[in-house]
Amino acid sequence: MDEVIIREEKYHENLPVWPAVEVFDKTIDGLVPATRIKSWKDFESVVASLRDGFDGDEFVFRGHAHYRWFLEPTLDRFADRSISSVLAETQLQNFRRSIRGRILDRSLLEADAFANDPQSLELWAIGQHHGLATPLLDWSRSPYVSLFFAFENPDDESWVDEKGNPTNHSRAIYVLNREFIADADPSDDEKYLQIVEPAKDDHGRLVNQAGLFTFAPYGETLESSLLKALADSKVDIDDPSEVAKYICKIHIPNSPENRRECLRQLRHMNIHHASLFPDLIGSSLYCNELAREYVVKKSSQTSSPKGDRAEREDFWQGHTLPVDDKGLKPLADALLVSDAAREVSRPDDLLMIARMVVDFINSDSGVDWFARESELARLRTIVRRRLGRIDFDEDSITEAATALVSKAAEISSELASSDLKQEAE
Repeated sequence: MDEVIIREEKYHENLPVWPAVEVFDKTIDGLVPATRIKSWKDFESVVASLRDGFDGDEFVFRGHAHYRWFLEPTLDRFADRSISSVLAETQLQNFRRSIRGRILDRSLLEADAFANDPQSLELWAIGQHHGLATPLLDWSRSPYVSLFFAFENPDDESWVDEKGNPTNHSRAIYVLNREFIADADPSDDEKYLQIVEPAKDDHGRLVNQAGLFTFAPYGETLESSLLKALADSKVDIDDPSEVAKYICKIHIPNSPENRRECLRQLRHMNIHHASLFPDLIGSSLYCNELAREYVVKKSSQTSSPKGDRAEREDFWQGHTLPVDDKGLKPLADALLVSDAAREVSRPDDLLMIARMVVDFINSDSGVDWFARESELARLRTIVRRRLGRIDFDEDSITEAATALVSKAAEISSELASSDLKQEAE
């Protein structure tokens, strides 16, 4: 009888721990061998083993904020995971015509883009840094720059299931053997994956990010072109442990707190928006992240001490709110769904979240919000995010958000029924 395999809800927990690898689910990782680490803090050991265990092979790295994202250049997303030469020709010709008079190096306007001319790749690279959808894919020689890009932004609010629960449980780092690709026969440029290192870097981003690009032949994905080169080099592409010497995907557990801790550590290494994007955009993004951290820190400083459990319990047993806030305490109480949540929660933090929910209901939702699942899911997502920013028990966040929204819906429903009854009388 075949063994029954129980699949973990969080995808990355199905994967082996580094350095073991497996092709577990091709719909998520493609044909790339995948692995996981238990924390972003373990990434340093991965980097050390890559440097020490692969005979000096040089790797490049790419960070993804969502674990389901494939290795797709932006132009791929207009097609079906591979770029036709017709689509690429049209795109680059349009770009070449549209930048006349806006670029100093006129030789780039005359290059033959579709014979893999070096100047054509330079033009693609210029477009890449100015928002053009291209066949290039960004990589970095620095593993920690890629770790930054994996955790750069908070999760998108749409990354939830139909009940409003978060679905992006891990972020990912791709590791690619640059040396193998660079050593390919130059006469096979049109057959295999290429490394592109532009000579021009007008904005300084490539230098600061230790950046370069890959370029797959038209009609191929990065994976298919790399596997073709490996097979031609007599590498056993059916053995994940062999393929992982050339490409692999590392899943890293994701949560709001993990993200903040990781970015704080990278900031100590001078890896942040302002250093990676040496322009006004980089400065703005850097300040935005500092603002997010300020809000979390300020909330913590103005709350009661974390360790005083007795004080917190006394608050919930005997605290009386002002009359105009009489609806907040039942909402705040609803968040205390477990002993762990009660032990670490600070009353002021929970009242702040309850007040936020009331403000949302009064200003941003319709009068029948409690009867619409889309609004309930939207509010659960907001509450979960707020709970992730305070010192709340991580394992209780989803349950607490559901309980709070259910309590708010119950109160709103009762008020609506009362209003209707009064109108009828």
